[in-house]
This record gives sequence, structure tokens and C-alpha cells, in this order.
Amino acid sequence: MKRISIFFAGDFCSKPSTSHITVSDELKGLIKSCDLKVVNFEVPLKPDGLFPQQKYERFWQNDDSPVFLRNLGFNLFTMANNHVFDWGDEGYKKTKRVLGEQSFGSGMYDEAYKVKVCEVNGAKIGFMALSYAAYTGVFNDVLNRDGLGCAFINDLRVNHDIMNAKKVVDFLFVLPHDGIEYIDVPLPETIARYRDFIDFGADGVIGTHPHCPQGWEEYKGKPIFYSLGNFFFNSKESPQYHANKPHWYEGMCVKVELDPGGIFYNVINTQNTDNVLLTIDHRHVRAEQNEKLVLYLKDKEEYAHYLKEKCQQLTESMEMPIIDKTFHINTLKQCAKLLFKNWARHIRGKKFEDDLSLMVLLKNDTRNNLLKRGIKGKM
Repeated sequence: MKRISIFFAGDFCSKPSTSHITVSDELKGLIKSCDLKVVNFEVPLKPDGLFPQQKYERFWQNDDSPVFLRNLGFNLFTMANNHVFDWGDEGYKKTKRVLGEQSFGSGMYDEAYKVKVCEVNGAKIGFMALSYAAYTGVFNDVLNRDGLGCAFINDLRVNHDIMNAKKVVDFLFVLPHDGIEYIDVPLPETIARYRDFIDFGADGVIGTHPHCPQGWEEYKGKPIFYSLGNFFFNSKESPQYHANKPHWYEGMCVKVELDPGGIFYNVINTQNTDNVLLTIDHRHVRAEQNEKLVLYLKDKEEYAHYLKEKCQQLTESMEMPIIDKTFHINTLKQCAKLLFKNWARHIRGKKFEDDLSLMVLLKNDTRNNLLKRGIKGKM
């Protein structure tokens, strides 16, 4: 077997035309030099036709995004994430038609869990894409496997699928889309689940979703990257839009090399400047940040202290509706508003269990763990 190189990138979305984006020759050359190039196609293409007014924001990206990514060299697209069904089945079908057999992680039930196998230089490389229980479009209901959806990270079949896949592939990578947004360390529960994948036979785990890079570790000699952050993400109309989120414009990519001697990898920091320029980030401050995050995962005491600090910041930032209700209804005005809202819902025949944010929380294991951690920290 000759050496095989794989380039992994994080979340991608561009609502404005990708013609606004310039990618440095250095980064383009690195991507094209690899045999397989994987990116998370986070947001669907908008289906054709007219649609009723939205009750909530649904993300979509420009029709020229697939061509842009393919011109960079990407030839594998994960479609197991929390936005791929933002425009329903029609948006998904349009995106799937364009990305074709190079995409994986979604479809009808069995198709969604099917391992994507690529044969390169005499070896079979497998990829499995999984998503947390998002608002919609994930097979997280054991009683409902009909229609289209994404592979669910905690489906009991996943561990068996990993073991079975390892019987037919030489290397297997699990690509989970999970974690808590905007914090740069994973929860302990996320660490445990990603290590599970290695225990059941995966050769590497490459995570996305938190929209910021997180640390990585070697577990049983295999790499686990908890979050690559954004490769490029602009879900607004204008390139001038600036997301006020920590590390939003600082991405991480991984070049993995496989040969009979083992698995080797290099971390590549990237930077999105003003939503128009994507480059490799050589700044020392990024390398130092990486070292700090890796050290947190090695030092249990430092990790526990930093995690508590980050969770406290997140529960105070009013990012997540049901968590906000738990921690931020603390003034007479806010309490009165909440009581009036619930009274009005009762008059309209709405019940407490109809609260959509509550239902989303109950099925989202990761945010559930964050909420419990936040409550424990207040006790």
C-alpha cells in the first residue's frame, strides 16, 4: 500500500456567492495535494419555487458553493448535521442531486448509516458521518425510521456498524457533528462518546459543529479531534456581515496520512478574513492556543476548572432558549412576562409539553448535559 493522504475541513456555508471568496495558493495547493478531501456541507441549497414566510431562520447557501468546493479539490461531503434539512425534503433532494455519490451521512434510514468507502492506492478507506438529535431531520426516534434523515450519533446500531465496517475496510474514520457551540473544550460526555468510536474499531474521529476549534488527543494511538470549527461560514446576505462569536473566523484542518506503519497527522490552522479571504494561519498565537487546548485534555484538574468556567459563561450568555429560561428569569418583569406568556398559551389550548424548546432540549443529549452541569454549578 502506498501512502494515502486525507484532508479534513470543518463546517462550510456561503450564502453570498462564493465569487467573493479568495483562497490562498498555499491552502489550495495543500488541499489539492491530498488524495481525499472531506468537508462538512453544513447548509442545504435553497429549493426552487416560492415558500411561505418563515417562522424561524432557515439557513441556505448559494448554488455556486458545490462548484467552489470542488474547484478547491474537495471530493467528499458530509451531510449529517443540524441544518441539512432546514429547507425540508426538497432542499435536501436538490443538494443531494448536486453533490451526488460524493456525499454521505443522510438519506433513507439504511442509506444514512451506510459507510462511505473509497479505494485509494490499494486500500479501502471508510467514512461514517453522524449528527446529534437536531431540531429536525435526524433519525433519533426509534419508532420512526420512515422518510429522509441524518444518521443519529447515539443510535444503538452505530457501534455495531463500526465493528462491521472494520471487517471490510482498512481504515475507518467517524465524523460526528455534535458538541456545544462556542466553547473550545468538549464536555466529558462528548469525550466518552468519541472514545467509544475508537473502542469499537474506528481509526480516527474528526468532529464538527461547535463553530470553534477544540483540542485533540490520541486515544489508544488513534487521533480524536473534537471540533475543527468553521472552514468558512457566512449564512447572511452580505460578505460584510461579522459574527460576534469567539474563534468563529479561526478554523482548523487536519491532514492525515496513512501507510502500513500507522496513522500520522498534521494540524493546519486557517483564518477567514472579512468573509473574503481564506488562508493558512501561521501566527504563533494560534499555535499557542492549540497547545493550551491539548493540555486541558491531558490535565484533569485544569480541564475541570476551565470547563466549569466556560459552561458558566455559556449559561450566562443567553444563547439557548430553554437554558435561558432556567438561568435568566430573575426579575419581576421577566417573571411576569413568562407567566403571562404561559397563561396566554393555556387560553389558546397549548400545553406545557408543547413548548418546542423543551422538546428540543429533551432529545439533545449534549445540551441536556450542559443544562445539568449548569444547574449543578448553581447549587
